[in-house]
Amino acid sequence: MVTTEANPVQPSSASSSSQKLPWIRTPLIESNALSKVAGCRVHMKMDMFQPAGSFKSRGIGNYCLKAVLSRPNRPIHFYSSSGGNAGLAAVTASKSLGQHATVIVPTTTTPLMKSKIQAAGGTVITHGASWSDADAHTRALVAADPIGVYCPPFDAEDIWEGNKTLVDELLDEAVLEGGQALDAIILSVGGGGLFCGVQIGLLERGLAHIPLIAVEPEGAAGLAACLKAGKLVELDGVSSIATSLGTRRVARRAFELARHGNVRSVVLSDAQAAMGTVRLMDDERVAVEPACGISAAVVYDNVLRKVCPELGTGSNVVVVVCGGLCNPPLCSSHCTQAELTIVRAHRE
Repeated sequence: MVTTEANPVQPSSASSSSQKLPWIRTPLIESNALSKVAGCRVHMKMDMFQPAGSFKSRGIGNYCLKAVLSRPNRPIHFYSSSGGNAGLAAVTASKSLGQHATVIVPTTTTPLMKSKIQAAGGTVITHGASWSDADAHTRALVAADPIGVYCPPFDAEDIWEGNKTLVDELLDEAVLEGGQALDAIILSVGGGGLFCGVQIGLLERGLAHIPLIAVEPEGAAGLAACLKAGKLVELDGVSSIATSLGTRRVARRAFELARHGNVRSVVLSDAQAAMGTVRLMDDERVAVEPACGISAAVVYDNVLRKVCPELGTGSNVVVVVCGGLCNPPLCSSHCTQAELTIVRAHRE
């Protein structure tokens, strides 16, 4: 099933405004390849088609929108310290709202991402060797700018509210053709912004029984670490090809929401993330980054059957295709020979 429509779901923050939303309603596509492996109906929620190329358009778009609505007829200069999808989303959203954005990035940010941010209309400032350095400089710039507004990458209620619209869309789809139920959702977790929005959406709609499979890479499994420790913890460091998920500490709210019984925490390897990325390209001609491919790997490597044994042939599972930016050579260069063997085996 394929459905698409621009901006039909309006969060409470924008319900009284005629302002066009900085995100769109994305297609929901049933995948024959994923369904065959899973033994049930698997649908892809194509948030890679958002204006900024990732689900970040929802949450950060809503954050920027609320800032604009709270300051009518006043200019705003948004500042973001994310050199990844969040920064690009901040620029894309601010431009759609008639505002400007500056993204402060560390020296580790790739020239490709810098050029994407600039092409979208943003200003790029390179500062510091780490995200922490860039973020500190970002906050200093905001403090010195009377019209400056800090735009966080994931840890804010307005961001979760925007991401919650994904659940509204899924339930509006009637998936679930013939009124069939939504039986599980698979999504990738970095800082927890998407996870928070989706889980809040499920809880508010009385759907706490629906399994929410939270997937992380071994080198950046912050949520899994929190659940194991029983408290909010910070990783010593992050190391994964799924760079969009590379956060040392998840949002506190993400940890709190993950303690509900419907959450299934899954940690996979970089090899599995690369495999999921390659298989989606092979099977669906969908180009995604490893941070998204790792969610597909839950299906391809039969992890879904292990964490949700209750699913049957008629069950409906949604994989959130959270962002698109495929770079097969990058996947290969970050995998060991043994890991590449796994990827090749899945392609054959």
